[in-house]
Formats: sequence, structure tokens, C-alpha cells
Amino acid sequence: MINFNKKIQEQFNKISKKGKLYRVDVKGDFIWQTYLSSFSEENDPVFRDPDSSSHNCNHCKNFIRRYGNIVAVDEDFKVTTIFDFEIDGEYSDTAKALSEKVKSGKISEVFFETFDELNSLPYEKCTKNATTFRLGIESNIKRYTKAEAELYGVVKENELRTFNHMFLNIPNTFVDKSGSSIGTISEKHRSAKDVFYRAMKDIPLVTLELVRDLINQGSLLDGETHVYKINEVIPMKKAYDKLAENQKENWCWEMSRDLPFAKFKNELIGTLCSDLADGVNINKACQDWNKRVDPANYMRAVAPFTEKQKKEAETFVKDKGYIDSFNRRLAIMDDIKTDEIKHINSGDGTLKEVSMFDNLKPTKSHQHKKNQFDGIEEVSIEKFMADILPTCTGVEAYLDNNHIGNMVTMTTSNVDGSKPMFKWDNNYSWSFNGNLAGKSQIKETVKSKGGKVDGVLRFSIMWAENDSDNSDLDAHCIEPGGFEIYFSDKKSYKTGGNLDIDITQPQNQMPKGAVENITYPNLNKMEDGVYKFFIHQFADRKSKNFKAEIEFDGEIHSYEYDKPIGNKKNIQIAEVTLKNGVFSIVHKIPSSSSSKEIYGLDTKQFHKVNLVCLSPNHWGNNKVGNKHYFFMLENCKAEKDVRSYHIENFNSELAKHRKVLEPLASTIMLSPEGKQLSGLGFNATVKDSLIVKLSGNFKRTIKIKF
Repeated sequence: MINFNKKIQEQFNKISKKGKLYRVDVKGDFIWQTYLSSFSEENDPVFRDPDSSSHNCNHCKNFIRRYGNIVAVDEDFKVTTIFDFEIDGEYSDTAKALSEKVKSGKISEVFFETFDELNSLPYEKCTKNATTFRLGIESNIKRYTKAEAELYGVVKENELRTFNHMFLNIPNTFVDKSGSSIGTISEKHRSAKDVFYRAMKDIPLVTLELVRDLINQGSLLDGETHVYKINEVIPMKKAYDKLAENQKENWCWEMSRDLPFAKFKNELIGTLCSDLADGVNINKACQDWNKRVDPANYMRAVAPFTEKQKKEAETFVKDKGYIDSFNRRLAIMDDIKTDEIKHINSGDGTLKEVSMFDNLKPTKSHQHKKNQFDGIEEVSIEKFMADILPTCTGVEAYLDNNHIGNMVTMTTSNVDGSKPMFKWDNNYSWSFNGNLAGKSQIKETVKSKGGKVDGVLRFSIMWAENDSDNSDLDAHCIEPGGFEIYFSDKKSYKTGGNLDIDITQPQNQMPKGAVENITYPNLNKMEDGVYKFFIHQFADRKSKNFKAEIEFDGEIHSYEYDKPIGNKKNIQIAEVTLKNGVFSIVHKIPSSSSSKEIYGLDTKQFHKVNLVCLSPNHWGNNKVGNKHYFFMLENCKAEKDVRSYHIENFNSELAKHRKVLEPLASTIMLSPEGKQLSGLGFNATVKDSLIVKLSGNFKRTIKIKF
């Protein structure tokens, strides 16, 4: 037995060098029966009990039943057992029989032990910092009693005998100390292998290469963040396809171990590949992807195009004289002619030139608190443009934190007189930061995930905008009557308040960014009193920070919390009071009032406005699409490359070639360096506001309502 066990240990050491071992699906009892039946009668004499033999040992039985099915995968992706060795004597047939029996099975799980399990077994006691762990019992000493001596007849009273057994010493790398159960850990590895195997088996190489091409074309929104997975999977698929059928599953066990994207097939990019592999039309598959990634902007993606379409578009652009139009750059102040930039004066109906402000003296750097502006005069944007702006000699705009989605940059053709390429009669265009002009990022994300944002009172939170934060934050509201809305009681039937989004695993969200949302749809159902809004950290999994919003009466109150919440802790956000149908608010965290830098300018300050104008689609006699109001700021600089045009603005003849011309935009992004017209832009169809200081016959501060 000592020599046999020595061979087992040597073989284990050999096959475990790669750090990957498995179990096959041959039951331990079958392996044990194979062990006993492998001996000849002369090599397995009766010992003590006439119905037993010298090899029929409970300690060895327990070892073989528990560890006899340990295997590794060799270089040819075939199974190697702990019994694959040569040995002379009584165990020569045993090793061969055990090896053959174990190899008759298929790999069913990864081999490991848990620290807790080992300490529950009758082996030697171990500590977590041990470098090796004992499986089984090496030996034991038996002293026979008088009764046993009389019963067996082959031993003497008080005789001591030492019995050696099968055992293994294994490295600590095969012992899990996380506290998780064997079942939980095994299922994680098995699931990863099964999903990876299905991906290799079901998704053809040509499909993976097609998806890579679609990403490179720009046909998949946010495809660039997934392309690395495709690039990793393609060589694996090529290797898989070269294997013999009896090698493929073992290869997948090996490759899926600790592979970050083993569950590629279940991920968003894998779902697209599966759809295409199942015969879904390529245009529908791409559109489904874009809707899942960004429901608000899915039409911005480039439709898949062929080489023939590319050549046709190139010929059309040349023949129709659009080459110079696509030579784009950032617009500057000198480009804007005063007779092109006008606004409607609602007083007498005449057209007046928009004022330009070159003589305004810069204000001293001073951070303002928003409540300093409570009670100031409010005017509509129409009244401001028609009656107030023409009388001003200077304008300063108050840049707030929530203006990040309003930042806009104007672009134009680099060649004077080039053919207009848009739906209007000039070659000027514009690009918003994030394409969310005047819109709330949180609000748009809530909408994209199915939440309601059109109630009379809304409380939304957003967190985990990066890959490492998988914390579970919960939105709560305690109503005046004491009822608490949260994940366990999502709806207040008395007031109508409803938690309609509850996300517990942010890392499963696509696109990134977890949100929760509480909305009150009907003012008449709500009761007067204080509504207390707060955030609870239900589970801290690398918590980072969060954002929050409270909206009522068309105004959004924004909050940013730039540090983690402690586990099981609450952060009070605000208290909203309803009295006689009127809302008021008391803020409980000051984070939203801290200054930060946007487009090179500090927020919570007034900045000089160099130019006020409408968007180019409403210059002159143009009345095309949504009207935007631009307040271009001095020293305002875009933070990243600017998109030179947007496909939805193309005129009808260029729009026919959108499949090819849209990806072209990503190749002619405009550098944000140098002079430019950047500032604040407001969509006329979106509720918003801007605080401005005005100079002229007299100075005043007003709030413009959009």
C-alpha cells in the first residue's frame, strides 16, 4: 500500500502542475468496486472477517469514493487520472483497472475542496495559512482486544498493528477559503463551461467576424466597448473548430476556467451573435442591439453597408459636389455674420439682429449658491429674445452642475461656399455633449429602463456608472402618513406613489448605470405634508458614489454624492413638502452645490456670453426641426473630439447614402483645440432654465424659462 500510495501522490503532483483538475461523472462506489475486484485471490487474502479481505478498508474506501475520480486534461485534451502509472506486484492490475474505469466517464465538475469541509472530515486539522492540505488518513494503529482475538483467530490480545491507507497531500491552491459552499462554487464553474461550450458549438466563425465588421463600421451603438471580447473569442473559435469531436468539451473545460468572458454567449454581444447565427435578419439584429443599448438614440447607429453601397456613396458625393461640404471644422466667431443670426421680436413682428457682447468686463471669480437666486424675475425665452436681449450690451450666464448635457459646439465647412449638406440652406451644424440637449442623464436612463418620468413628483437615483461598482442602492420615500415606499412595498395605494425600477445587480445592466425611480402620478391623490426621500445602501459591493434628482413643477433638483455610503447606511437627500397643492423643498445634502469644471469653465459662477443665437436650422427663413437657443461662452472649450455632423440632419439626397456616410463621421472627428464656438444650448421643446446677468441701461439678474 505504501508504494501504491506513493505512486498516486507522484501522479497527482504531475497532473496538478497546471493548477487545473477536474472530477468525472463516475460514481465513487463504482470506482471502489473496481478497486476490490481488481485483485486476484492470492493478492487479496481474507483478513479477520471471512466476508472481507485485506484490501477492504473503510479509510481507503472513503478516499477512493471521494477522490478516485480526480482527473486532469493533457496536451491532447484527453483525460489523465491519478492512477495512470506503472507499478509491479499486487497493484499492477489495480492501477490499470482504476484508470480505465475513471476514463469511461466525462468531466462533470472542477476539483477543489473547501477549508470548512476539510475541517469537518476526520483528517488532520488544518489552518487557513497552510501551504498543503491532507486528503484522507495516512495510517492508524490498532490494539486488539481479547474478544477480537478470540473472534478473528489471526491476532493476539493486546497486539498492535499499523494499517497504511490511501491519502494525498495537495497544494493550497485547490482549497477554497471563501466560505462558499461546494455546490455554489461547482455550479459557477460548470455554468461557465456550459455557456462557453454552447458559444463555441453554436456560433459560427463567420458570424463572429461579421459582428466585428459591424462594430468597425459603426453599426452597433457602443460597439467599441465590446469589440475586445469578439477579438478574444475569434482565435478561440478557430482553435475549437480544429479539434476532434472527442476533444472539444474537455478543451472548453480548460479554456473556460477563470475566463472573464466565459459567459460571452449570455452577454449582450453574445446575444447578438446568437441571433445572427439563428438566421435573424442582419438589419433587425442590429436594430435590436441598438434599442437594448440606448433606447433613446438607437437610430443614431450606422446601418450595415456593403462594399457596393460604399462605392455608390463615394461616387455620389463626388459627382454632386459635396466633397468640400464634408471637409469640416469647428466654427468660430468670425464665421458668424450678423445678417445671418436673427431672432423673432414678438413686439412688432420684425426681425432683429442678435446682440454680440465684446465689451463686457469679466466678473470676479465667486461661487454662488442657488438659493441666492430665489425670488428673482422669471421670463420666457420668447420674451427674452424679443424684448430684453436687443436692449442689452452684456450678458453673463450662470453655469450650473446640471448643465453638462447642455454643452454644445458649433461646426461648419472648412471651404467657403461649399454646397449645403443639411436640411437647411447653410453648412453650419452643432453637436451637444452626449446628445442630451437640455435633458437629464438620469431621467433619460430611467426612461430607457422602463421607468415613469411624467408624474407630478419624481425621485430618481443613479449609481454604478463604472464596471467595478456592483452595490445595491435603494430609493426610499416616507410619506406624511408614515407609509414607506421601497423595494418591499413598492406602491402606496393611498397616494399613488410607486417605485417602478428596482435594480440589485448593476453589473448586469446594459448600458451601464443603475437607476431606481419613485414617481407620484397624480397631485389630487397626494396628501399634504412632508415626503422624506433618502437612499439606503442595502449591499456594499465596491460602492463608489451616486447621483440623485427630485423633480416637480418642471424643475429638476440635482444631487451628487462623491463618496461611498457605508453598508446598511442611509443618506437623507431632501424633504419635499406639499401644502395646498404647492410643493417646496428642503435639501439635506449639499453635494450638488459644489463647484466643478465643465468644458474648461468652473460651475456655480457667471461667465461672459460672447454670442446668443438660434440653432442654424432656424437662421433666416429656415424653420427645420426643433429650435435650439445657443449662449456661446467665452473661453469655453469642448472636452473631447467633436462629431462633425449628424446623419439625421442630412438633406434628402445625402440621406439615401446614410449607411455609408454615418461611419465616415467617426473618421473626421474634430479636435477640440483652438478657437471655437462652445457654450450652452437649450432645446425649445424641453423644460429648462438659465440664470443670466444683464448689462445695458440698467443691470439686473433674471431667470430665463425654456
